[in-house]
Amino acid sequence: MTTQDTGETHDILDDEDLDDEADESPNIKSKNKGKIKFESVMQRGEAVAYFGALVDGLRHGRLQFRQAEEHLALEPAEQVSVEVKASKKGDKERVAFEIEWRRPTQDRLEVTG
Repeated sequence: MTTQDTGETHDILDDEDLDDEADESPNIKSKNKGKIKFESVMQRGEAVAYFGALVDGLRHGRLQFRQAEEHLALEPAEQVSVEVKASKKGDKERVAFEIEWRRPTQDRLEVTG
């Protein structure tokens, strides 16, 4: 999915795009740190498409973000913490969502007897 905002392209990639990107670009970050921030005014239908892509990514356990040359891949855990805030003040209404998880540790202790 792509949207235009002041001439820049912002993508949320699905699994098919992820496979293509991994083959084409060595710049995909697999580090333990990364951050992408995006703000835009868009049509409601376009916002629905963004949230749909996020839902699909959560469903499949992989979220891939791309903004210009920056890439960020997230792998949501099976258990996530969800926070929803809704407010209304005069003619301004807002809903904010936050989804957070911890990646499972890769080091496991094996004990044999």
